Amino acid sequence: MKRRDFVKRAAAGTGSFAAMSMYEMLEAGDAQAVSTSGAMGVEEGMYHLDIGKEKNVMPELRPELKNNPRSVFLIETHVDARKDETGHFTEAVPQLVEEGASVAERLLVKGTKKGGSTCFKPNFTHVYSWDYNRTNAVYSSPDFIAGMVNHLRTIDNTNLIACEGPTASRVHRLGGVYDGFDPVELRMVEAGYERFEHFRKKDLNWKKTKDSVVWKQIPYVRPFGDEDNFLINVAAMKCHLTGLTTLTVKNLQGCVPRGYGQFCTPWDSLESGAVRAGIPFKRDFHKNWQQDVEASFLKHRAAGFKRWDHTGGYKRYEAKGGWDAYKKAKKDGREALRDFMSDVGQLMQHELWVHRGLENAEALKPDLNVVCGIFAIDGEELHRDRIGTSQLTNIVVAGVSPYEVDAVGSYIMGHDPRELYYTRIAKERGFGECDVNKIDINLIRDNGEIVPVKNLSEIKRHKIGLNWARKEDPNERLFW
Repeated sequence: MKRRDFVKRAAAGTGSFAAMSMYEMLEAGDAQAVSTSGAMGVEEGMYHLDIGKEKNVMPELRPELKNNPRSVFLIETHVDARKDETGHFTEAVPQLVEEGASVAERLLVKGTKKGGSTCFKPNFTHVYSWDYNRTNAVYSSPDFIAGMVNHLRTIDNTNLIACEGPTASRVHRLGGVYDGFDPVELRMVEAGYERFEHFRKKDLNWKKTKDSVVWKQIPYVRPFGDEDNFLINVAAMKCHLTGLTTLTVKNLQGCVPRGYGQFCTPWDSLESGAVRAGIPFKRDFHKNWQQDVEASFLKHRAAGFKRWDHTGGYKRYEAKGGWDAYKKAKKDGREALRDFMSDVGQLMQHELWVHRGLENAEALKPDLNVVCGIFAIDGEELHRDRIGTSQLTNIVVAGVSPYEVDAVGSYIMGHDPRELYYTRIAKERGFGECDVNKIDINLIRDNGEIVPVKNLSEIKRHKIGLNWARKEDPNERLFW
């Protein structure tokens, strides 16, 4: 039985699926048509989108957003819920669906173009067993996204899908993603394929970078990057050990397939790890990327970036001879390089992550960037070691530019985006503004009226801090 025939039979409905013989199902499994979690692969997702284009109407941003791509729009939500015995806001689920629809109604209108598709990029990363709950705050709320789906269908935008990777689909299911998506029949492509070579050529889109430090070109899991796809980037509100705050820029990492998509890979092992994953590194990355990243790191160290070499790795690297010694060790082979790096530790990790993340966001350019800050979690992104607590913050931040959206989102979390690494470097590279005093910020009221924020004191701020020390000092919270 051919893979495409399986897809068509399975797509016809549960009855057709049940009528398949065990032999046919085993053949389909061998072809990786379905995973053990019931997850959908790229080919299956694209099949559904292809057949859904005929009756679809594309959405559009309301004119105020479309005509002001550097502006940021705040929407106050009204979720009223208490934590249950597990520490989650489970009773908020119906309200989250309502708020998602209300927010989408204030941001998106019916368009004039027919065909195409709409894809949600949620933040569904790894989640630990104690956060197996659909309101875990580690994730973008699946129920909030479900509410957005409900509104989009009322304006005839019916060809909808979500896409995420590379976390295992089993974890997404246990974390409650499908509890939110299944009631509104929102399909999700699970792109967590084990190796890059498992993606077929037509599963991917490639985009060239411009004036970049690291990448020449970047692959994206479809439908990300499709010319007729409307991309809605829905991030959570939380902190991260490398990104400091993890909002819409960082969320776009999940659009890049495994092998290319480990953005936190250290400076000294990015190339070797990519080669082991079967990546044609020299084709897709700049020849002098390491030297250029190092030069940028030194510039930012001289500029006084906070905690820029907090582990002391670069000082040890310098003491051992710096670039010339590193280059010689690299040339001498794996053992020599391992010996050189043995006591160096983390080396320019933040600098490398920032450039990869910014270049990725600049190449992909989502149509709409949203921070779903109804819940926020301090401590760090994954809530490892149960450090930090989820908070009911009742705010949504939206706009066309991810850089201004993240600057304002970080400000609401209690940080100064003029100090945050990635927002500061985004401004330096000309991508967007990081000074909230210079950003056009507006409030969209419940009735849809847009009013400018005339004074920053009008914006309610929270304490969503980063625990960089984790086990060493669980109570520490850093604010930039």
